[in-house]
Amino acid sequence: SWTMVIVITAVIGYVVAIIKAFMPKTQVVQSEGFGVSLSTGQGIGSVIFGIIIGLLINYFLYQFANLTKKGVNGMSQTDLNAGFYNLKIYFVIISVLVIIVLAFVLLFLLTAGANAATK
Repeated sequence: SWTMVIVITAVIGYVVAIIKAFMPKTQVVQSEGFGVSLSTGQGIGSVIFGIIIGLLINYFLYQFANLTKKGVNGMSQTDLNAGFYNLKIYFVIISVLVIIVLAFVLLFLLTAGANAATK
């Protein structure tokens, strides 16, 4: 049941992200007589990309929740195995994404370190 709560919460978060992406982002700040416009928030492209990745991940979590519940309630080993297989896919995708993010962080730190060493 907790996995269903996570999936529902994530979908609500995606809807909020889409709404925030379509809201006006330009703000005018008055500073010492000068008007400066600032653009805050994410672009629609990055929001859609994040939502697609999130929906892909949460689909497998949703399948895990449904198949595992059906397998336990119906005493079906096949459904239970399929549910745990979806959980395995969920963790594989999460692991690959974490490795990619850590590689980008390491690349950023190496670049920042090399830039600081040359100055």
